[in-house]
Amino acid sequence: MDDSRHSLLLDFALHLDNPAENSHRLEAVKPYIGDISAKETMFLVDDIMKQIDDIGKVKIIVTRMLHTFSAALNKNERDFERGIPILEDLMESNNILNGILFDISKILKEANKDTLTEKMRGQLHDHVNMLSNSLENYKIKEYRLFPLIERYIKEYRCLSLMWAIHDDVRDHLKVLSSLLVNNESSLSELNRVFGPLFFDVKSMIMREEQILFPTILLFIPKNELLTLDENQYEKSSAGVSQVKDGERQVDLLTGNPTVRQLIHIFNNLPVDITYIGKDDKVVYFNTPEHRFFTRSKGVIGRTVQNCHPPKSMYMVEKILKAFKDGSRDEADFLLTLNAKRLKILYKAIRDENGLYEGTLEITQDVTMMEHLGEDRRLLDWS
Repeated sequence: MDDSRHSLLLDFALHLDNPAENSHRLEAVKPYIGDISAKETMFLVDDIMKQIDDIGKVKIIVTRMLHTFSAALNKNERDFERGIPILEDLMESNNILNGILFDISKILKEANKDTLTEKMRGQLHDHVNMLSNSLENYKIKEYRLFPLIERYIKEYRCLSLMWAIHDDVRDHLKVLSSLLVNNESSLSELNRVFGPLFFDVKSMIMREEQILFPTILLFIPKNELLTLDENQYEKSSAGVSQVKDGERQVDLLTGNPTVRQLIHIFNNLPVDITYIGKDDKVVYFNTPEHRFFTRSKGVIGRTVQNCHPPKSMYMVEKILKAFKDGSRDEADFLLTLNAKRLKILYKAIRDENGLYEGTLEITQDVTMMEHLGEDRRLLDWS
C-alpha cells in the first residue's frame, strides 16, 4: 500500500467529525476515492481506531468515510469468490434481513400516510421478533469468524466496531419490542427507533459484503474458511497430551491448557465438584478456597455409597441406578447449611453413544440468586 496515499486518506478520515473544515483534505484525496479498495478501507478503519478511543466518535467518522467511498465500494455487488459455506450462510441471512426490513418499511409507510392501527402495531411487533430471531448471523461472526480473522490479519480493530454496531441493533430491537407492546407508544416514537435500526442493519450488510468478506479472502487460507463450521463448538474431546516449555499440556478440542492451568481452573470455579466413575468410585474433587462440604484425599477410590450416611444411602443408589439405566440424567436438591442456601446437582456423564461413564456432583451457593436485582453489565468496584 502506498504510504503517502494512506497517510492522506487517514488524515482526511480523522477529521470527518468536522466536515466543514475538511474540504481541503477532501480535495487532496479525490484522486484516490474512485478506486478505493475493500482492503484499504478495512486498514483505514483499523488506524482510525488506533488513534481514537471514543467509540461514538469512531462510529461517526467511519460512517462518513464509508459514505464518501460508497461509489467505489459498491461498484460491484458481492464481488468476491463465492461458494465458501460460512460466507454464503451469512449472505443468505442478509437476504432475509433485507426482506424483513422491506416488509417493515411498507407497514410504516402506510401508517405514516394515515394512522397506526392495532393490526399494524401487531404486524410490526411480529416483524421485530423475526428480525431478532434472524440475527444469529451476528453471533456466527462474533464467535466463529472473528477469531479466525484475528489469527491472520493484524489490522482487525474494525471487528470491535462491528460488534458495537451489532449491540446497537440488538438494543434498538429491545426498545422497539417494548414500545410495540405498549399501546400508548406513538408512531413518532417508533419512527425515531426504526430509523437508526434500518441504518445500522443496512450499513452492517454493506460493511460485511463490500469490505470484510473481500478482504478476508485475501488473507485467510481457503481451506480454513471451508472447514470453519459448527463442529468446532461441539462437546470438547481430548487428544494426545504433549510437553511444551517444560509443562504438560492437555490437548482439548477447544484449547491446550497445561495441567497447572487446569488445576487453577477447577479450583477457582465458584462451585464444589466431585466426579464419580462408572464403577461408583470417587475419581476427583476440586479444592476451592472455601468448600461447602469438606473432602479429604481418603475418599479417592472409595465407593460413593460409603461417602454418605446410611440414612441417605437409598437415595444415592436410586440416583445411580436411574443414571445407569438411562431413565434420568439429572437430580437436584436444595438445602440450607450454615445460613447458606445450597443447590446440589447430580449429572449423568455419558459418552458419544449415550453410555454411562460416571456422575458429576456440583454444589453451588444460591443464597443471593433471588436477590440479585436487575442486570449489572458495568464494572462496579466501589
